[in-house]
Amino acid sequence: MQELFSKKYTLIHSLIKPLRGEWGPGLSAEHSFQKEFPTKCYLGRLSLCIYEMLDMYQQFYSSDETRERLRDEFLGLFDSSNDHWHGMCSTSLLMGDKKLEDCEYGLQPNSAICWAETFPDEVKLYSIDPEQEFHIDMLKLMVKRCMWDVLFPGETLPGYKEPTSGDLSLLDYSIMK
Repeated sequence: MQELFSKKYTLIHSLIKPLRGEWGPGLSAEHSFQKEFPTKCYLGRLSLCIYEMLDMYQQFYSSDETRERLRDEFLGLFDSSNDHWHGMCSTSLLMGDKKLEDCEYGLQPNSAICWAETFPDEVKLYSIDPEQEFHIDMLKLMVKRCMWDVLFPGETLPGYKEPTSGDLSLLDYSIMK
């Protein structure tokens, strides 16, 4: 019997909602973000989503006990197989299900934006087709940069090494099939 991502990673599943297209507050260019929020640091096109996630965390999940549970969930997720990551962005949320969410509303477009912003010399912003070129490594990078680094600033994520190249031809797309 397959396990649901939302049951195993309850806190991550809840906190990632602002980074999903249908639920989140959308994208923000730096000039419009700084005009609206002059005291906040710009964190890239996903800044509004990241700050909404951070607000949710501070409002509902910031107790020491919940913080440790969340840390354990992240450590478990980054130490798991790709099946768990597929479950995070599949239509069914069943771990191992490779049928991706609707590209308009899922995690894929925001993962591609995070990838492009991380590797601007290799990837032009909005040039990745999230339906055709999305890869689990993009999702991992987004979760690490937009969630872990924000919720656990300055802490190293054991066992995860960020990619050093954004070249899509270097990714093993066989894991997506």
